[in-house]
Amino acid sequence: MTLLFTEYNQRDRRMTENEGKVKLLGCWASPFSRRVEMALKLKGISYEYLEEALPNKSPLLLELNPIHKKVPVLVHNDKILPESHLILEYIDQTWSNNPILPQDPYEKAMARFWAKFIDEQILTVGFRSLVKAEKGREVAIEEAREKFAFLEKEVTGKDFFGGKTIGFVDMVAGSIIPFCLARLWEGMRIDVIPEDEFPELNRWIKNLKDIESVRECIPHREKQIEHMMKKEEVKLLGIWASPFSRRIEMALKLKGVPYEYVEEILEKKSPLLLALNPIHKKIPVLVHNGKTILESQVILEYIDETWKHNPLLPRDPYERSKARFLAKLVDEQIITAGFVSMARADEKGREVLAEQTRELIMNLEKELVGKDFFGDKTVGFLDLVAGSVIPFCLERGWEGIGLEVISEDKFPEYKRWVKNLEKVDFVKDCIPPKEKHVEHMNHMGERIRSA
Repeated sequence: MTLLFTEYNQRDRRMTENEGKVKLLGCWASPFSRRVEMALKLKGISYEYLEEALPNKSPLLLELNPIHKKVPVLVHNDKILPESHLILEYIDQTWSNNPILPQDPYEKAMARFWAKFIDEQILTVGFRSLVKAEKGREVAIEEAREKFAFLEKEVTGKDFFGGKTIGFVDMVAGSIIPFCLARLWEGMRIDVIPEDEFPELNRWIKNLKDIESVRECIPHREKQIEHMMKKEEVKLLGIWASPFSRRIEMALKLKGVPYEYVEEILEKKSPLLLALNPIHKKIPVLVHNGKTILESQVILEYIDETWKHNPLLPRDPYERSKARFLAKLVDEQIITAGFVSMARADEKGREVLAEQTRELIMNLEKELVGKDFFGDKTVGFLDLVAGSVIPFCLERGWEGIGLEVISEDKFPEYKRWVKNLEKVDFVKDCIPPKEKHVEHMNHMGERIRSA
């Protein structure tokens, strides 16, 4: 009895020491914050909650999470943890009661797999369904249903993904699907998870709602629907033939961000353009909720940081810096050499400049070896920059003057990459009509040569 009493006291003391000071920075509408609160409540952990009034970020949030500058952030005994999956695992390892992750290594690995699938694929395609174009919306919804079919199969015959009790995947999926995306679709009057097609998922959702720790963390339904349907002002001023405008449209379509497009006339700049960009007086200009963002590469990074899904820039610092370096090469050297080669009237001078352009593009050829895109398996920052400039701008100008700069025998990886780009729907939507574009580039070349 004395031994048991001693063990109990030691365990109780360890729990008290682990509890310490727990603080959570979150946002009421964020599924990533909600899942962390679910875990803390399931474990019975007392914590202080600090609401962040996004998009305005508090000095505390910027201090605690200076890299990503986003919620949630957990602070435990002065230790700081960002990223919801990491926080959930930390909570589970620090407080051993009511385990969240399975003990079996295989089951634990599969739980992490499904959680990543939900956050990287289901959430992404869910937000893509926001696009204004009816066809794009239908495609995104159908893709979402195809992905839900995997989860339907996974939860069949179980009360929860965690078996008889709520676990890691339930918190991740629950925060995203029924209490975030389903409310978005409800606001759009779309039933993406009909009960006759997904009976197991609907049964799982009902089971989730019966859990007190889950109910306490679900955002108020009407308030959340109103929040999710609130329209942001996103306006893009551009020109149809400009590669700098095209890349911004590609990024907005990739992110599924609805926007208003305002076409500018190159020779006659509108009062709106002059008011928004009085220094450079050029496009593209992005307006987001009253904020004006200039310069295409700056705009791309702003879009990537504002709408996190479908990331453009790599997460790895080295890969990110390399993407920026090569994008600068495209915009500062390749485009200059390319346009100058079109402007030269003499054939010899034109070929000298074409060879200089080839040498520069060879840097991109080497970078593409073994990849579908510069972003590897998906279109990324450098694909948008290089794609808008080289195949869908410079090559059309060279075609108009009968100059072959990039041959398939010397640039096989580049040519394969262009074919891959041309298969991507949102890229195809943003490519200028070829014949019209070639004619436009010819006129540009003639004006430069006669100047």
